[in-house]
Amino acid sequence: MKTQWVGKSVDLSMLTERINSFFSESDFETTTEKGRKGHVIQATSKIPNFKLKINVEIHGRPNDFTVDFLTGKKGGYFSLSMIIGYLTAMFGGGYLVHRGAREQDTLERFENDFWRYTDMQVANLGGSASHLNSKSKTSEA
Repeated sequence: MKTQWVGKSVDLSMLTERINSFFSESDFETTTEKGRKGHVIQATSKIPNFKLKINVEIHGRPNDFTVDFLTGKKGGYFSLSMIIGYLTAMFGGGYLVHRGAREQDTLERFENDFWRYTDMQVANLGGSASHLNSKSKTSEA
């Protein structure tokens, strides 16, 4: 999922640090890269039996930027284990369906928590980029 904010004047480096903290507090290992296009946070869960990889990409300028939440899973709602579970349910594969549904539910709740947290951080950091710009201008004078 991707969300865009306009007119917030957010210091994107500070937002990246705060999102990185969200993942660290949620038991994820993270790496952060800053490139020409923006910031990328790669997070991998440390939770046993639930290895999940998430990339968060922050692109744009302080007054017009997007945050994109990308999981390592492709496709629609049904995971491979859920499909296999449905096909083998009569042979005891119902466990795979249950596990896949539980993982999907956990991922959806986690993503909702991520967006609530990110919205709150964008609101808290509103004006932070213009504050840094005015601070650097006064120190140059």
